[in-house]
Amino acid sequence: MLAALRLIDRMIVKLALGLAMLLMAVMACVTFYQVITRFVIESPSTWSEVTARSLMIWMVYMGLVAALRQGALISIDILIVSVPKAVRKVLAVVIAVLTLCVLYVMIRYGWLMTMRTSSQSLAGLTDPFTGSRISIALVYAAIPVSGALCVFAVLARLAEELFGEEPAPQAGLEVEV
Repeated sequence: MLAALRLIDRMIVKLALGLAMLLMAVMACVTFYQVITRFVIESPSTWSEVTARSLMIWMVYMGLVAALRQGALISIDILIVSVPKAVRKVLAVVIAVLTLCVLYVMIRYGWLMTMRTSSQSLAGLTDPFTGSRISIALVYAAIPVSGALCVFAVLARLAEELFGEEPAPQAGLEVEV
């Protein structure tokens, strides 16, 4: 079962990190376009600022999946390093439970906010294919989607810490020292 969790975890983290990197590249292009239209052409684009902001929101929430998987939250790292080895497993469970509680709030209230805003639309954006307005719920959906993906990351990290395995580095997340 741990092998299946590890496989699902690796696929999710790889997908989330790849998506975050793609969104960052697209956001950089859209932001560059915004600067060119605003300051060079002197005719600002109506859609690029909203699009860049929406892409950034999704990028950050997808990056959160990889950050939680790697345990890359500095305050938690400092806490874990400062306690004796015997206490680390207990602390890992406490941290995982607290993190899962926060993720539950993200998923539940993120979903409610997504549903609540489904009738509202993003200012200045229309679907290029249909001409209809784009719902702001698409942006808010980043919260529950990321929260659900983070649950797998937290559980996989906890399983590795409890069963004595060194957390496996994720593809593309290795850091050379």
